[in-house]
Amino acid sequence: MNHSMIHQAIFPSRRGGVLLVAIGLLWLTLVAPAQAADLTPLCRFGIAGHQNLTDYPFEALRFGWYADWTATANPVRPGGMEYLPMVRFTQTGANSYSAYPTGSQLVDIINANPGHLWIVGNEPDRRFFQDSLEPAIYARAYHDLYYQIKTADPTARVAAGSIVQPTPLRLQYLDMVLASYRAQFGEPMPVDVWNMHAFILREMSCNHDPNNCWGADVPPGISAPYGMLYEIQDNDNIEIFKQFIVDFRQWMQARGYQDRPLIITEFGVLMPTDYGFTTDRVNAFMNQAFDYLRTASGPTGLASDDFRYVQQWAWYSLDDFTFNGALFNSSTHAITPMGQNFAQYTSNLASTVNLKPISGGLTAQRGAGGTYNLKLVARVVNSGDVQFTGPTVVRFYDGDPGAGGQQIAADVTISNVGGCASDAVTVVANITDPNRTGPFTVWVVVDPGNQVTEVREDDNVLRVRVIAGGAYLLLPRVTSSRF
Repeated sequence: MNHSMIHQAIFPSRRGGVLLVAIGLLWLTLVAPAQAADLTPLCRFGIAGHQNLTDYPFEALRFGWYADWTATANPVRPGGMEYLPMVRFTQTGANSYSAYPTGSQLVDIINANPGHLWIVGNEPDRRFFQDSLEPAIYARAYHDLYYQIKTADPTARVAAGSIVQPTPLRLQYLDMVLASYRAQFGEPMPVDVWNMHAFILREMSCNHDPNNCWGADVPPGISAPYGMLYEIQDNDNIEIFKQFIVDFRQWMQARGYQDRPLIITEFGVLMPTDYGFTTDRVNAFMNQAFDYLRTASGPTGLASDDFRYVQQWAWYSLDDFTFNGALFNSSTHAITPMGQNFAQYTSNLASTVNLKPISGGLTAQRGAGGTYNLKLVARVVNSGDVQFTGPTVVRFYDGDPGAGGQQIAADVTISNVGGCASDAVTVVANITDPNRTGPFTVWVVVDPGNQVTEVREDDNVLRVRVIAGGAYLLLPRVTSSRF
């Protein structure tokens, strides 16, 4: 939501039509709240903003990641903060597009930022503003960039470009993207992370009603005259916001993507104060949204994250005074009342760690004399909110360790598992038991000595069913990824 020209299209005019008279937003400059004892960045909280973070006293907000709608080889990452680079698009014809960055410049940026999460496009469903791509063009652009990024850096993850809001009309747009991707490339669209925005805006086609089409318009490639006709005062409706999340997770599940993280790279209150959206009202929405995002879960959520619906979210914005909700004054660099509220909210949150094995892969080959050659893979997640520095161990047992199960293979030590992140642990082991003829169970235990203080202690065990078959062997290793 970074282009200032979109200001005209989102806000309704007091005089009617889509043009807007100049709006002045004035924030009081207040003293930042006293620093909390714990300023550890929280991996789930993020912000969207253009400016250099180090221009602002941001530490008290405790956010752990940010996006700035660009991609750079040397992003500012104070304290190791996570940065999400983005590739942007422009449709240049009925069947063509341009991307930026692209070519060797993009490859250089990818190589300089290994293992990053890349966002491919920004609001491709936003007609005339932002990336504005017809579904078939976005499908092609996503395919090209996905494989270019993965070829340059196989450890990178790729997120689909965010839709403005997950309304039925915009989920239809995504369905058209998925269908076109399969038709063009003969495979399901490979998405590591799904991404959305959660603004609440009117969907009226300006071609249909040019005097009442403030908001998000109708997505390109869709000829409907209108979609959801939200009103101005709906812009901070927390129940609509919650339903957005539920609807998108249901959409993901129905299309085979439930096992992927969902992030929100922009949400907030856009309408200005003279439409009734006072500081207190914006802050109330912020608090309600944070409460929901931190705890909302259900059967369509991400299993590896305790079935939470959303894994990470970013408030809009850092300092964009074109809209409401800015956390800092871009001129004075002073924190705003919304920034103070953000800091107050996060200051009350504990720094949590929760390690657990969430998936296991195991191949076994039965040899002579009852010997089983095993390759065991377990992914250890930290579903807490801050980085686990460690160390601790992952241990593998033949059978229940509490009922006589025997340790197999050496302990694997893990450290520095980021919040909202995971490590893949691979070990090789041999079991000799001439009397064993059928399937058996291997147990994977994280922190078997209970030396790590965790939010939960009852989810540190994974049971993996072993069935003898073809196998291959690898030396023990640990690699990192997110969820």
